[in-house]
Amino acid sequence: MQTTRRAMTLLELIVCTVIIGILSATALPVAKNFVRRQKENLLRENLKEMRKAIDRFYEKKSMATPGLADAQYYPASLDELVENRFLRRIPVDPFTEKADWQTRSSTDEPGSAISNRQNLFDVYSATTESDSRGQLYASW
Repeated sequence: MQTTRRAMTLLELIVCTVIIGILSATALPVAKNFVRRQKENLLRENLKEMRKAIDRFYEKKSMATPGLADAQYYPASLDELVENRFLRRIPVDPFTEKADWQTRSSTDEPGSAISNRQNLFDVYSATTESDSRGQLYASW
């Protein structure tokens, strides 16, 4: 008479649990790096989109009203880019998960961390996080 085995032994359960634990421990860092890379790519795209919109605004205004001071050709804010349809909407910063971008004015001192907000010359992330090389995302 042959008996069929219908249940797992305790040893088999322990071995399976250890294998699942090892797989989980190796998959977690890979998943975190994947998510970080996705956020970095989205940050690059969002910055590129907004910077192109600022450039298009500058070009259009400088052609329409020549003779102004250089600082007057830049938009006053990101909202002005949306109002004038250079952007559909203000993108969300993938690291802060808000549309809370920091801005630089064309009249700011070079390297200054604080903007006088006279116009919108450049945008950067408001996060204090760094990439894998130690470079702040705010310096991208």
